[in-house]
Amino acid sequence: MTVHQILVVDVGNTRAKFGVFDVGSASAPQPRTITAIELAAVPDFTEAVFDWIAGPNIEVPQRVILAGSNPPYLDQLLADPSWGHITPTVVRTAADIPINTDVDEPENVGVDRLLTAFAAAQLFAPAQAAIVVDSGTATTIDLVTADGVFRGGSILPGLRLSAYALHDYTARLPMIDTDRFGLPTDDSLPLPGRNTRAAINAGLFWGQLGAIKEITGRLQAAALSQFGCRETPIRIITGGGGRKIATHLTDSVFVDSLALHGLAVLATNT
Repeated sequence: MTVHQILVVDVGNTRAKFGVFDVGSASAPQPRTITAIELAAVPDFTEAVFDWIAGPNIEVPQRVILAGSNPPYLDQLLADPSWGHITPTVVRTAADIPINTDVDEPENVGVDRLLTAFAAAQLFAPAQAAIVVDSGTATTIDLVTADGVFRGGSILPGLRLSAYALHDYTARLPMIDTDRFGLPTDDSLPLPGRNTRAAINAGLFWGQLGAIKEITGRLQAAALSQFGCRETPIRIITGGGGRKIATHLTDSVFVDSLALHGLAVLATNT
């Protein structure tokens, strides 16, 4: 069977995630490589993307599909002449994603939320309800019922955004590097925190984890009582902070960059 490659890009508020998926070797697109860059850390965003595309193990993709919650960076990437003869497909609105929704304002649901829900429904939870936790700048926790319908969920500040809020809106609280949570130098965020920095660390991480547990528990109950699901929804964790969170949620599945999987499936079906 002929295998070709799809390039997928998701431009977020603070990070851009991009990957190459092989299509044709399995029933669903398979990730060959996925990476992310901090937008503030590179002097030229588009140059960084095309340098990565030119790297090893990446062929000229037959299709390119882009999405993102950061329109200026997305438009900058689209306008770059380096695409040559390739015309990227762009996912800009909820209407571009083929998933049924049951919410008050479907046109206003974020593309990132719908992409992860679409991926969960298509790849990871066929005929089973799923709760998708996306830990990024914001943490979104959404329910997709067993019939593949997006039912909504919750949005709360993510780890990094919460750290910035504590630092920016107080006079003396220090800025916390939440990217270091879960690293080998991390001391497991003990409680009680015995100094200001340790107390903030513990509050940010365990508070985020507690919120996720509480909200997913309520969504699981709603799936069973309100939407007629016969089984408790599985919980899928993704996003920049997802790996750290997933280590403390053993009944969950971690998927790196679930939105990219959604884009890859979308590209193969259109």
